[in-house]
Amino acid sequence: ILEIGQRRTVELQILPLDSEEHPYLGGAFTLLTPPGRREVAYTELYGYPRLITDPEEVRQHSERYGILRSQALTKRESLTWIEKLLGER
Repeated sequence: ILEIGQRRTVELQILPLDSEEHPYLGGAFTLLTPPGRREVAYTELYGYPRLITDPEEVRQHSERYGILRSQALTKRESLTWIEKLLGER
């Protein structure tokens, strides 16, 4: 993870375990913006995949993503955290 996170094209951010509850406890989700198309969201809960195309639902996921990113460590802080965890610093 550290090696990949150090790549210039990768934006790795860690949400610390001691952070307050975050706005998306419902599981993982992915936001996708295909070329020339609207943003969509993808979730997979309990083995049931769902592609979300409704603009309002996608907007809600996008807002949650923004909140998660604001609560997470920066890229540099995240890499430093991983290095400390590995005992490299």
